[in-house]
Amino acid sequence: MVKTLTLNLGTVRAMQTPYQPGWYVNPSTGQRYYYDGKQWYIYAAGLLTALGYMNPAPKQVTLSPGDRLQVTLGFQYTGPAISQVLSRYAVGVYGALGFSEMLVGTPTFNVPASNTPIAVTNSYVFTIPTGVGSNWTSIYVKIWGGTPDIGGSEQSPAQIFGYQDALIIVGAQVNITNFTIADFVKV
Repeated sequence: MVKTLTLNLGTVRAMQTPYQPGWYVNPSTGQRYYYDGKQWYIYAAGLLTALGYMNPAPKQVTLSPGDRLQVTLGFQYTGPAISQVLSRYAVGVYGALGFSEMLVGTPTFNVPASNTPIAVTNSYVFTIPTGVGSNWTSIYVKIWGGTPDIGGSEQSPAQIFGYQDALIIVGAQVNITNFTIADFVKV
């Protein structure tokens, strides 16, 4: 059985060059953002705060060693056809020091040309190993590259999205309790 988790990357538009460092304003809300060439920041209350890519999970999936987990990314797209978009799917531990990747998948995929928004998805299936840790609860996906190039790199992707505490790992550790002799009889 394959258990699934879907990640929605929102709307992605093809661009010839990545964003340039500087200030940007969301025309719908008037909210100001700053881009330093690698990281986006929101400007609020006189402070620049880095925008994170990890989000609270909308649901949790319970997994045990041997189970298969399918993670599907999705986004709306308009632009030219893109071949060989690079992606990285990861399951791991997210904490104060960032994300520690424990399982990784790196498939490529193609995006068809479209003049109107179309839904694009891509999936990767992980098999949960015997040595899974009970703290492997977070997942993320990121995309970059392709021809024509959507921008970004593996270290600074064009798009990245993740969920914290999306997975519940059970049966990861051997747990024997109340060990005893259940009975003994003459046979």
